[in-house]
Amino acid sequence: MKKIAILLVLGVFLTASCEKDQGNESSQIRKKAVDTLIIGSNTFVLDAYLWRDFMPVSPKNGKPMISINWLVSTDLAKIPENISMIKQYVFFGDEVWEAEYENEAPSPSLPEYKLERISRNGPKWGPNINVDVISQIYDSQANKNYYIERKGVYVQRTN
Repeated sequence: MKKIAILLVLGVFLTASCEKDQGNESSQIRKKAVDTLIIGSNTFVLDAYLWRDFMPVSPKNGKPMISINWLVSTDLAKIPENISMIKQYVFFGDEVWEAEYENEAPSPSLPEYKLERISRNGPKWGPNINVDVISQIYDSQANKNYYIERKGVYVQRTN
């Protein structure tokens, strides 16, 4: 019985430390994020659109959040091949939705100065709330990760 109690206490301790580490990772990412990202001679901003579907065919409490992110070259130059979008972080208060982008083809009409990535099956926050979105950007030429942020993104509701 004593061994079981020790194992339970140890399990609770390990679980709590993992949650703390995840919180620290999120706060570190927030500190690294910039609203305008400069890589070489290119300057980028992030745009984002998030929504929850409440169409009549949806569950009564709506479908999970969907997020589309665009990395936009501010001078409308083609985004270099070495730049890619890896993962997104959506912050709502102390909560974080972390998701790798889906492997979907971008919109066919997307201009060459934009990269587009989508994440699905997010949390059921909102709608009609504001969140902060951070995208992890990878430069394969420099083998370096960057973080770019868009604050105050409104979560839409589709009816």
